[in-house]
Amino acid sequence: MKVKIWLTSWLVIVISSLSVCGYLTFYVDPFFHYRKPDLGRYFYRLDNQRSQNDGIVKHFDYDAMITGTSMTENFRTTEADRLFGCHFIKTSFSGGIYKEINDNIKNAIKYNPDLKIVIRCLDIRRFDMVKDEEHDETGRYPTYLYDSNPFNDVEYLLNRDVVFGRAYKMMLEKDKEGFEPGITSFDEYSRWQERYTFGNKTAFQDEVKKKDKAQFQLSDDVKKIIRENIRQNVTDLADEHPEVEFYYFYSPYSIALWDKWNRKGTLYERLESVRYVTELILPHKNIHLFSFNGRTDIITDLNNYKDQSHYACWINSLILKWMHEGKYQLTEDNYRDRLKQEYDFLTTFDYSSLFDQEDYEADFYAGALLNQELTGVKPLDVLHDKKAGAVISGAESLTDENGQTVLDCRGSLSREPEGENLAYYMREKEYIGIRFDVNLDEGYNYLSFNGQKIAGRGCLTAFIFDAGGKLIKKTEAKDKDLDHKVHQYVMDLSALSGNVTVILNGGYVDHTGGADFEYQFSNIYMY
Repeated sequence: MKVKIWLTSWLVIVISSLSVCGYLTFYVDPFFHYRKPDLGRYFYRLDNQRSQNDGIVKHFDYDAMITGTSMTENFRTTEADRLFGCHFIKTSFSGGIYKEINDNIKNAIKYNPDLKIVIRCLDIRRFDMVKDEEHDETGRYPTYLYDSNPFNDVEYLLNRDVVFGRAYKMMLEKDKEGFEPGITSFDEYSRWQERYTFGNKTAFQDEVKKKDKAQFQLSDDVKKIIRENIRQNVTDLADEHPEVEFYYFYSPYSIALWDKWNRKGTLYERLESVRYVTELILPHKNIHLFSFNGRTDIITDLNNYKDQSHYACWINSLILKWMHEGKYQLTEDNYRDRLKQEYDFLTTFDYSSLFDQEDYEADFYAGALLNQELTGVKPLDVLHDKKAGAVISGAESLTDENGQTVLDCRGSLSREPEGENLAYYMREKEYIGIRFDVNLDEGYNYLSFNGQKIAGRGCLTAFIFDAGGKLIKKTEAKDKDLDHKVHQYVMDLSALSGNVTVILNGGYVDHTGGADFEYQFSNIYMY
């Protein structure tokens, strides 16, 4: 009798505990499996594409979407909203395959009859995937979130990582002082830009070898695979939904990847597959197809790439602009000439020249150089253009032996901030360097300058304040940059807006006396 009572009690406890856990997941619903997020109560972190993308397309409010592989992760939906006049979501699938991405678009159309626009990258190297191929994480894939079977939802409701790593944690967070509910922005969702370095040191790692293989041609068997893949996972959906406009583009891989294919003997096959896919897609009039591989200045500049295929965020911004303007679109009238130009360039390019390419010290400098094309605003020479309204304090404008203007900053601040934040002390009291105001809404996205330690403990600190005087961006020289050499700095301001105040300080906070502190700025530009 006692054993029966004990077993019954134990069973009640277990069932009750599991019920509480399941209800907690159901109530908070961090993967949006049952409903849209409660943005007034919790903060939802968007950081699990394959668990959250399905809920996003089913329950969020939107009328346009950006989707694709990691080639789309750096897109900012706010830029797309402004250009296309829609409300975008972003559902990228890192390493995604055509069927997986197409199924996500299908669900978006099914659950959201207001969908107007789909922007998608068509990865060239995935053309020849079998049409029904599954993602290589199938064993761990959260299929229980995608199907209509309510019984296997137990894998979500009682998932330990979801219950304790998300739902319970979100419940605790909302009770903390200063907590603000909300959700990760789609601008930041899946964005990887800031985690990597760019240039030929990282993008071009393979030794250039003599091509030792004959070039393969596109076979009929591969054509059949491509045709079935494109038909099922690209064009059929467009035909079924003529009310939706599909903006599709070929991934603009770097010249380093084309070089790899050239040495493997698959370059011609890849180029022929691009032409073949183009001919399969163009008859479908609600698909607007783009190729940017003709922008040879961009694909050959490895400062735009973190590896052989992944381009930087400023290329994503340009892609949105180009598609909105209809630039580099492939049509029945132009695709033969356009693709032949790409073919001729990629099959004759001197790939060995990549070894001699300059690798910018500041990665965002490549974005700065392209900013005029993006926004139409010319670079602002802060040291020479009166429009900048620059005010120099505690520093002297000199001309070096090369005829270049440098801002020579000597000495230290007159006193410690005494409890005040150094940045605000410089804004309100004194700085040794330069101060100027600029309206970022005019199209400026980057602050670029050179800095050099000359003597003592001269050092760089750069501050950006908004119109209300709040510090919104900061950078300072690292120890390795205080080696008496000229170093390049570029601050990405593209996520900021409005009037800002910039202070570049080259002085030092030190009052031991007797030291000669000196630091120089040059080439100060707003791009």
